[in-house]
Amino acid sequence: MKKSFKQGLVIGGIAALSALVIKRYKQAGDSSEGFSNPAALDRQPSIDAKRDETEVGLTQLDSIHRADWQANGFPQTHAELERLEKEDNQ
Repeated sequence: MKKSFKQGLVIGGIAALSALVIKRYKQAGDSSEGFSNPAALDRQPSIDAKRDETEVGLTQLDSIHRADWQANGFPQTHAELERLEKEDNQ
């Protein structure tokens, strides 16, 4: 992949992740469990499960990790990983 495209992915990923963290922090409000206790986030269902069917069954912690992977362009399947490797080799 081209260097400028990779840089764009990184910058876009950081911006998207930052926006997500701010959104989740505001939604958590003043609760004592907030982001200081990841175990509590791993017990609570994803807040986006009602709007996004790919979030159904995920905890809030899983949802945060998933958002991070997507923001940084990590492939979600083995087939996608193989396709990206073939593109890099060409």
